[in-house]
Amino acid sequence: MVLVVLQNLHSADLVLVSPIGPVSNMAKTLGQDQITLLLRHHAAEQTRNLYYVWEQVQIVLALVLGGCLYFATQKRVFSIALCGVMLGLVMFQYLAITPELSYRGRETDFPPGSSTSGAMVRTLLLYQVMVVSEGLKVIIGGVLASYLFAFRTSRKRTGRREIDTVDNASPSHVDG
Repeated sequence: MVLVVLQNLHSADLVLVSPIGPVSNMAKTLGQDQITLLLRHHAAEQTRNLYYVWEQVQIVLALVLGGCLYFATQKRVFSIALCGVMLGLVMFQYLAITPELSYRGRETDFPPGSSTSGAMVRTLLLYQVMVVSEGLKVIIGGVLASYLFAFRTSRKRTGRREIDTVDNASPSHVDG
């Protein structure tokens, strides 16, 4: 998502650097500053929409992962709890951060909203909260993956020991 957000912000500048004929005609009619504001607003709206879509995908993935962990890992509490924490972070973003970020972002997209420092500071703080919560999800996901990999590896080792050991090497118990 970070790459998509950065690309969206950069795409507005790319259109303005080498505009095609109709875009340069619009820039002449409306003015370069107005076209710049419009393109940046459009890029910001795309980014806000992608946040919502990405969070909805993450909610579905967390529920599927939680179901898989519940049924596939012999109901290990630690892995299910980590998945629950990640789901909680996504729900926090989806219900609290992204709607507020969308509202405050729209407030700062066009002047005079963008000239007030209070709205801009709130928007930047919300972005920081979003980045921190995304970072926490990545860290927790890494811990969960490491735990599941370590659990799987240790289970294979103990399973091999049990399979490789033979209690009675005598074939006398086989009907012949």
